Amino acid sequence: MSPDLTGVSSPLAGHFAPSTLRYRDGHIGLVELGEGPTVGYLHGMLGNPGVHAVLDELAAAPNRVVAPSLPGFTGSSEADGLRNLHDWVVATSEVVDLAGLTGAPLVASSVGAMLALELAAIRPEAFGPMVLVAPFGLWDDDDPVADPFGTTLSVQRAMLTEDVSASAAFFDDPADLPADMVVEHGVHRYLTRTAAAQLIWPLPEWGLAARLHRVTNPVTLVHGAKDRIIPASYLGRWAEALPNVVGTHLVDDAGHQVDFDQPAGVARIAAAAFA
Repeated sequence: MSPDLTGVSSPLAGHFAPSTLRYRDGHIGLVELGEGPTVGYLHGMLGNPGVHAVLDELAAAPNRVVAPSLPGFTGSSEADGLRNLHDWVVATSEVVDLAGLTGAPLVASSVGAMLALELAAIRPEAFGPMVLVAPFGLWDDDDPVADPFGTTLSVQRAMLTEDVSASAAFFDDPADLPADMVVEHGVHRYLTRTAAAQLIWPLPEWGLAARLHRVTNPVTLVHGAKDRIIPASYLGRWAEALPNVVGTHLVDDAGHQVDFDQPAGVARIAAAAFA
């Protein structure tokens, strides 16, 4: 069944998701571009800002790229009623179905990669092969994950991408944005950070390690060599914990959100994984 598109453009069209899907009592944002086999993209902490090079790179493969925004993130209604991890996993399952991504290959980043793993552990048919960029969900007391929320916005920005300009679509107000939309851009930014914090603060460890043996999907792991949130050593931890890892990639000159720092590289990895 095709997704139920409302056809309503976002007031930030060109900067945020151009379409919406009805979801519960609100909506979720949806970016869809390109033609070819369907590939899903599940965003990380930065959501789906309008200028998002990895989506263009994935579409150039060529693919039909479908990138929904989770509740509370850019372009979607607030995450009302999502009280715990179980609620978030159920919401992710609904979003995947609404966006028409059930069974499709998936690129997922950061908090989105964590939720994709949680869903795959209980619903393996939700995805095909997965490319996961720096997932949250594991914890080592001797090599802890950093807290990106116990700091200033500028420091958080430096923690998310090695090249701070790579996250400009999220953190900076476009020069041509009307004054009233600047306020809305700020609201989206605040809500996105709040939704991400619900998932990983104060400790991004929900017992996922005990469920990973159920993830049977082929998984390709990607991690930034300069990740200041999740140490690069976690690439090996994930590779040991997951039962069906088909490739690992440590990407130079990339921070936590490799999909923003090195979008062409992530697209090449995805093309090989989904071939």
